[in-house]
Amino acid sequence: MNIERTANNQIPLQVWVQAIGRGLYQLGSAVLLFYMPIVFVNYGNLSATEVGLAIGGGSVAGFLGNVLGGVLTDSPKFGRKRSLLASSTFAVITCTIAVFTSTFALLLLANIVFGFSTGLYWTAADSSVMDVTNPEQRQGAFSLLGVADNVGFAAGTLGGGVLLKLLHPEKLLFAAGGITFLILLLLFAVAMKETRVEGEGGTHNIQKGWKTALTDTRLMIYLLVNTLFITYIALVGGNLPLYLVKFGGTPETTVANLFTVGYVGLGALLQVPVVKAISKFSYLTSLSISMAVWGIGFALVWVLGNSSNMSEVFQLGIFAVFAIASIIYKPTSSAWISELAPTKLRGAYTAIAYQCWTIGYVIGPIVGGWAVDQSPNIAQNAWLVIALSTLSGLVILQVLNKQNTAISKEQATVES
Repeated sequence: MNIERTANNQIPLQVWVQAIGRGLYQLGSAVLLFYMPIVFVNYGNLSATEVGLAIGGGSVAGFLGNVLGGVLTDSPKFGRKRSLLASSTFAVITCTIAVFTSTFALLLLANIVFGFSTGLYWTAADSSVMDVTNPEQRQGAFSLLGVADNVGFAAGTLGGGVLLKLLHPEKLLFAAGGITFLILLLLFAVAMKETRVEGEGGTHNIQKGWKTALTDTRLMIYLLVNTLFITYIALVGGNLPLYLVKFGGTPETTVANLFTVGYVGLGALLQVPVVKAISKFSYLTSLSISMAVWGIGFALVWVLGNSSNMSEVFQLGIFAVFAIASIIYKPTSSAWISELAPTKLRGAYTAIAYQCWTIGYVIGPIVGGWAVDQSPNIAQNAWLVIALSTLSGLVILQVLNKQNTAISKEQATVES
C-alpha cells in the first residue's frame, strides 16, 4: 500500500492521527507510571524498594520491546498498524493487571507487559510518521507530536491527581488509564492506515537489515550524544525537583506546579514556534543548539545554588530553559534518524535509537540520586560538572557533522 505524501508543507492526515494517539498514550502513561509508586506505597502494602524494582523490570522489558518493535514494524506481515494495535492491547492489559494488583509479582508483571507496549509503540509510531512525510515536513510533524506529548502528559498527571482523591479503592485510578488506552486501540483500528510500503524487503532481510543499522557509523556516533540528551531529560524530570525541595527549601507541591507549568506547559506552547525558528538550520546544527541550551540550563542551576534565595521565579525560568532545550531536541532527533534510515529499515533504526532512553534513564537517576544524597556543596557543584559535560556532546556532534558531510559528498560523487 502506497500512502500518498502531501506535496507541500501541509501536515498529512495520518500525522494528525498519530498526534491524537500520542496525546492519548502519554495521558494513559502518566496515569499509570506517575501514580504507580504513590498508590502502591502510600495506599497499598508494597515498599518503595519493591515498586522501584518492579518499574526497573519494566525498563528491561522496554529494551526488549524496542528490539521486537523494530522487527515487527519493518516486517511486511506485521507492519506499523498491527504493531500499534499490539502496543495498545498490551497497555490495556497492563492497566487491568494494575487494578487487581496487591503483590510484588503482579506489579512486576504489569510493568513487564507495559515495557513491551512502550517498545512497540514508540518504534511503530515514529516510523509511521516518517513514512507519510517528506524531509521538509518531518521536523514540523514531529513537533506536532511533541505538543501532543506534553499536553497528554500534563492532562494525565493533573487528571490523575483529581481521580486519586475521588476513587476508592485508589487502584481504580488505573481503570481510567485502561479506558484511555482502549480509546487509543479503537483510534488505531478505525482511523490509521498501514503506512509501510509493500515490497520494502521481506522477513528474510531482517537480520541483514539490523546488521546494516548496527554498522552505520553515523548512527553509532549519534547514539553517544543521544544518550547524553536522554540522561539530561531524566535528570530534569527526576532529580532536579528533588534537589530544589531538599536544598532550595521549596515545598514539593510548589516544585510540582513549577515543573508542570515551566517544563511541560511551556513545552507545549513553545513547541511549534521554536521548531519553526530553527527549521532553517540543519538537523545537526539544531541538535548542537539544543545541547548548548541544556548546558546553559544546568549552569543556571549551579548559579541558583549560590543564591541565598532560590526564588520561584528563578526556578520557573530554569524549567523554561530546559523546556526549550527539550522541544528542540525531540522532533529534531526523530527527523535526523529518519534521514539516516533507509526506507525499509526505519523500524530498526528507530528501535536502536530508542535504546538510548533505557540507558539514559539508568545513568541519570544513579548520578543525580548520588549527587542529591551528598553535602550541599557537592550537590551544587555536580550541576556544574553536568553542565560541562555538554561540551563533550558538542564535540561529538561536530565529529558527526564532519562524518555526515564526507558521506554526503561521496554519495553525490557516485550519483553524478
